[in-house]
Amino acid sequence: MTYHGTATLIVGEQQIEVTADLRAFGPRDNRQWDGTLHDVPTQLMHAIEKSDDLRLRLPDDQTRPIWPRDATHAFEEEFASLPISGDGLPPF
Repeated sequence: MTYHGTATLIVGEQQIEVTADLRAFGPRDNRQWDGTLHDVPTQLMHAIEKSDDLRLRLPDDQTRPIWPRDATHAFEEEFASLPISGDGLPPF
């Protein structure tokens, strides 16, 4: 099961529109999910890495907590891609 489309990255009080490539895996009754968020402003990467309140909301308003995975980004670039892991049932 996969999702590719728009999403909203929520970092504390900030909401940032991103493009999400997500996938679900594992048994149907215990699915896990992860993926990559694209078009994340690099100026927010430090806040993202330090935040304990990261969430992802899909267009149907399903919202789930997420955690950044080993992100690599170039600060000279305006936008970065952020690998994530999700919590709870996949929102797609």
